[in-house]
Amino acid sequence: MEASISEDSSTSRAEEMTWLELIRELKDRESTFKFCQQHNLLPSHTKKDCVHCGAKGRVSINKCSRNKNIPYSLRCSVCERRTSITINTWFENANITMEQSLQLIYCWLLGMSLEYTAAETKTAIRTTLDYFSSCREVCYATITNNSEPIGGTGHVVEIDESRIATRKYKHVRLLPNEEKQIWVFKGIDRETKDCFITRVNKRDKSTLLPIILHFILPGTRIIHDGWKSYSALEEEGYIHDIANHKIEFIRPDDAEIHTERLWKSLKTAVGRERQPGQRDEMYIFQIIYMRQQKAIGRTTPSKMFLPFLKHISEFYPGYGKDGLSSVTYTQNKKEPVNDPDDMDDSNDTEIE
Repeated sequence: MEASISEDSSTSRAEEMTWLELIRELKDRESTFKFCQQHNLLPSHTKKDCVHCGAKGRVSINKCSRNKNIPYSLRCSVCERRTSITINTWFENANITMEQSLQLIYCWLLGMSLEYTAAETKTAIRTTLDYFSSCREVCYATITNNSEPIGGTGHVVEIDESRIATRKYKHVRLLPNEEKQIWVFKGIDRETKDCFITRVNKRDKSTLLPIILHFILPGTRIIHDGWKSYSALEEEGYIHDIANHKIEFIRPDDAEIHTERLWKSLKTAVGRERQPGQRDEMYIFQIIYMRQQKAIGRTTPSKMFLPFLKHISEFYPGYGKDGLSSVTYTQNKKEPVNDPDDMDDSNDTEIE
């Protein structure tokens, strides 16, 4: 189920970092700066091309006294333009130190509460909430950019769509026109337990079919609930059967984990871990990310930390580079849309 992120499953001791080892690495500002460079969270000393004048290899790192937290900037020797060294990085516009930022990441991997994390890192609750949310965005981008197709000839994949209703005000009953809906579309291979899950704003054929074509290999036997959007599956090279979720997706004589059980486990985890003010679907991708990491041998925060920094550096690659985008799929087959939050904004609000 969790094998959709394709990385080497072997985790060497060199890839691990405990909390105490991290604290030792962050003993002073200069050490922290070098640590961030080593893990591509900040630009290295290699000269870069200028994004302003286009000069090749003329941008270098210079000392800068304006920023006490990160006392460096990028400067082009041709146009003499200065740029913050944190632009397009994890630390851009940060109001806390580099050390605190890295500690927040580790606390998030540890599953610590907002209150406890804020107290241990000496940050505000709101700041902690924002950083935890950013970690989940990295999870979402990593999953949507690295998921591989599942199924194939001889495989059975169950697909299903589920609604997440978000509320604008806590403890307030919403009127019908105030209810905001977010849908997620998911599938699971019965044999391998590989799965996919992605956010959608509609359940029509033009939305769901491209996702199926992207995530499920031809020749797969697909089991679904008979939703009319799946009527063209046979034309696309799939074998498909209709099943009633309540009756057939979880059978007494079948111990396999199917879509309803997968969804129930995800929703249970979300209910247990979700903090006020955070969107349910982001928690779902956090849970899936964690399960994927554990499936490839990263079973503890100490084994997840450095690989997660790598995923952060891919999402926030730094000066002059394009990072990963959070991918969804539209009616044009396999065509990505960069920002899922652009989809039906009028129906998308956070839980308070």
